[in-house]
Amino acid sequence: MFGFDGDTKGLKNILERIASNDDSGRLTHKEVRAYARCMLAIFENLSIDTKVEAEMKLLLFSLSASGIPHYDRSFIASRILKLLERNDKLKSQETSNEHF
Repeated sequence: MFGFDGDTKGLKNILERIASNDDSGRLTHKEVRAYARCMLAIFENLSIDTKVEAEMKLLLFSLSASGIPHYDRSFIASRILKLLERNDKLKSQETSNEHF
């Protein structure tokens, strides 16, 4: 998709902003939902391990839903970040196993 390599760094930056939930530069519900819909649109092009894929997709759908309080959106973003950390560990394990 447009030369996108599946890297999740940009995704992490946005999720960190959502997860911080502080008053300085706080994103509105509308902005958070827009980001989540965009993340869902590119989800299939991300390099996500199948072990975290289903939960992460569900959480992104939840993040984009209307009527969810900011605190809950922050919690969801934090959980997605943890899944991305796990994803990175799984990918690095795959890489090191390939070298053996």
